[in-house]
Amino acid sequence: LKPQSQIFLLLCFPQAAKNRVNRMSNRRKQSSTALIFLCVTISTVSFFSDDVSALGVNWGTMATHQLPPKTVVQMMKDNNVQKVKLFDADTNTIGALSGSGIEVMVAIPNDQLKAMGSYNRAKDWVRRNITCFND
Repeated sequence: LKPQSQIFLLLCFPQAAKNRVNRMSNRRKQSSTALIFLCVTISTVSFFSDDVSALGVNWGTMATHQLPPKTVVQMMKDNNVQKVKLFDADTNTIGALSGSGIEVMVAIPNDQLKAMGSYNRAKDWVRRNITCFND
């Protein structure tokens, strides 16, 4: 919102302004909490790495402050992450993982599951979203 809109919102609808600030604050807290959880998890697993044969992570793209995919891939490589599950076939994400040596599993988005009942549609989806990245 523009500053004038924020002032108007605050003056005319103080509860709505307070709710908006709370939502923004909650999003930042959730992003920070998720990042802290990821760091703690990776640190803990790295500490016990002698007992772990492979480390994998889930990577979703529904976030308010996404890191660039190449940065995330480098972080995974730096922390010996060998497997990743993606929750969608984002072109930038898959492109960044291509050739990285990290094993990738891609989930089919829920809104496309029904269409995957057709072999030809499923084959076309894999061709458009996955095999085009083969090295």
